[in-house]
Amino acid sequence: MDLRGIEEKELLTLNIHNHVIATGGSSVYSHSAMKHLKLDGIAVFLNVDLPTLESKVCDFDTRGLAKRPDQSFADLFDERFSLYMKYADVTINCLDATPEEICARIIKELELEKSKAGNESGG
Repeated sequence: MDLRGIEEKELLTLNIHNHVIATGGSSVYSHSAMKHLKLDGIAVFLNVDLPTLESKVCDFDTRGLAKRPDQSFADLFDERFSLYMKYADVTINCLDATPEEICARIIKELELEKSKAGNESGG
């Protein structure tokens, strides 16, 4: 079984109720896994630009990223970005933000999502 298959299998076994799940970057390649994670949760995409991500990912060639052998980091970023946007319920702009600011943004957006869900269900 390949790395993505193992990742999908493990994600599908997770109890996601009242949990924060920080997935690996390749989890978005599995529609089944993303559907499972979104069944009882909110998918939050922490968005940064390519230069910021490149500065955070050291050892790109040896890190074990799930990518094609001929694929550059920029190509991988572009490929995954559309998938992250597809599955995200909430997108948080993390560019030039401190961890505290990012957490505050996440909390604010999750409260809005909770409020929207309550209104939709009549509660």
